[in-house]
Amino acid sequence: MTTGERRTRAHGDERKQLVLDVATRLFSERGFNRVSIGDVASASGLSQAGLLHHFPSKKALLLAVLQERDHRRDGARDAAPHGLDFVTNFVETLEENERQPELMRLFAILSSESITAEHPAHGWFVARYEDLIALTTDELRNAIDTDSLPDGIDVETIAQWLIALADGLRQQSLLLPGTVDRVAAMRAFIGLLRPYLRRTNAPH
Repeated sequence: MTTGERRTRAHGDERKQLVLDVATRLFSERGFNRVSIGDVASASGLSQAGLLHHFPSKKALLLAVLQERDHRRDGARDAAPHGLDFVTNFVETLEENERQPELMRLFAILSSESITAEHPAHGWFVARYEDLIALTTDELRNAIDTDSLPDGIDVETIAQWLIALADGLRQQSLLLPGTVDRVAAMRAFIGLLRPYLRRTNAPH
């Protein structure tokens, strides 16, 4: 690759990132349905044709925004902690998200919009929740003594509670700013799980 080609590619990458940043902001403010390709192009200083050179459709742009959001949040999953440490890290990740309100709004709005099967992100959110529930369930099996759980409660149910509580508290904190401490509430919930932890996972 020549120097000129490298510069052209670098410039293209910068424009692509600019479009992603602008789309993230606009989607987090208005949702997917109320933002047009023209809106994103105009706010990015590009023509619609220039934007479509990087993202061939609004759906492709939306999915790229969601994927980047996941990359920012998840990091390297292979290096993620396990067992009780996974749950602790889960809350620490929420705490990091609290410092990125734009991304919190983005996820809250788009996940609500995508409940309808016709929404372009519907399949993405369905798959993401399936994966997250499965991952959290597996990790909780390493942390919880399942024989000690009350009748009718299993590890998958607790995983669903954990995720639902995080999402519900996020919604409340966005609607009622300053009245909900999502991180403290999540830590309190995890504290309720202590009687059911395996001894090797019990806090010192």
